[in-house]
Amino acid sequence: MSRPSRLVVFAFCALLSCSCSKGASKAGISVKAAASQVRSAPDPCPRSSPDGSIAWILDDYAAALSCAKARKVPLVLDLWAPWCHTCLSMQSTVFVDKTFASNATQFVFASLDVDRESNATALDRFAFSALPTFYVIGPNEEVLARFVGGTSLPVFNTFLQTGARAFTGAVNSGADAHLLAAERALAERDLDRANSQLEMAVTQAPAQWARLNDALVSWIGVALKREDFDGCLKIAEGHAEDAGTTASVSDFLSSATQCADSYVQKKPSAVARVKNLRERLVQRWQQLLKDPAASLSVDDRSDAMATLRETLIALERPEQAKEIAEQQRALLDEAANKAKTPMAAMTYNWPRAEVYVYLERPLDLVPALEKSAHELPGEYDPPARLGWVLLKAGKFEEAATWTDKALALSYGPRKARLLSQRAEIANKLNDFPVEHSLREQVVQLLESLPANQTSPQALAAAKKALAAAVQK
Repeated sequence: MSRPSRLVVFAFCALLSCSCSKGASKAGISVKAAASQVRSAPDPCPRSSPDGSIAWILDDYAAALSCAKARKVPLVLDLWAPWCHTCLSMQSTVFVDKTFASNATQFVFASLDVDRESNATALDRFAFSALPTFYVIGPNEEVLARFVGGTSLPVFNTFLQTGARAFTGAVNSGADAHLLAAERALAERDLDRANSQLEMAVTQAPAQWARLNDALVSWIGVALKREDFDGCLKIAEGHAEDAGTTASVSDFLSSATQCADSYVQKKPSAVARVKNLRERLVQRWQQLLKDPAASLSVDDRSDAMATLRETLIALERPEQAKEIAEQQRALLDEAANKAKTPMAAMTYNWPRAEVYVYLERPLDLVPALEKSAHELPGEYDPPARLGWVLLKAGKFEEAATWTDKALALSYGPRKARLLSQRAEIANKLNDFPVEHSLREQVVQLLESLPANQTSPQALAAAKKALAAAVQK
């Protein structure tokens, strides 16, 4: 998956609605077929595809739950956002795989854009720690399984079948039961209970347990959120070499680097211990990336490379980091060029922007991002990335133009992020009154959002930036 700090993030509709035509687009069926099905009342699930393929109910949790109850099957929730590259990667790789359609009769599938205020009620019940976050839930809204991040189809199917087993009451003992208890605690934001259940799940895990990596990713993530950096470091040290060649392994390693960074800041005397862990993490990443059988998407590999080079920089090995960055750039460029649709190509906008800026070549990416913006005029992501790249390149007037275009299309927490970007541009242009106004808008927007779409930390940072702008 996308590492938690990027959660980080595809085939989607950015301006989602609950219309049948939007649902048909994601499911790959015709608008005509969807409309015909709606007319064939009294179908309790009008958005379901008549040909048996996966059709997603978009941004309508209540309708999805009603459908699942009517069909007497579990409901699968995809909590995502248009800016999340790992979310888009899952939607343009795993979910379009022809074999994935075999799940159509076993579950109801719903996609909820976490930035849309209309989904706030569902997010109160089902928390997300990173994007994408997936849930399998039952008719009484009980959590049956939870998965965070991107992965391969076989691993995702294991997650789905775990939920299906819990639906029948088959998950009632051992490591699976402790993991389920932890997943329910995480849905309710009870980190202490989740931590204890995850520890028991890992401790009691049988040999070759299929969900060990899922449990480890959740456990180390919970330790980070609890700011238990000592415990987090111990988890990292104890499990850095655990077997596995999936995206979840890379996510675990990514969290381990955050543990190391936070721990050494709190305890500078631990520098040797942290350096040793970083060296182990580098070796583990190198093994993972060299394994031709590793079930990693391009997005997964890119994320692994990004965190690997950050760790190499922390180890004062900048030349090796640059080599990895060049490999990452080439990988992403090839994937974007081979993408079958503009939406699939958009998956790589952010990681490409980040690595091109890192390599001090931001302007080289501008033509590709302009092409993306031209092909997807209704999406805010391409102009947003263009604005950021141009800002980093020192082209402030052009950065302002593209960021304004993105702002006109954005909504929710992402709009606050783009307002902050536009305020930074205004600062670079020495337009301090405009910067001050934009900083005010950020605070006002964050204060107006539902609690589950922002955070006290984000609001505090926005107020701090506003106070600094007032002094100019």
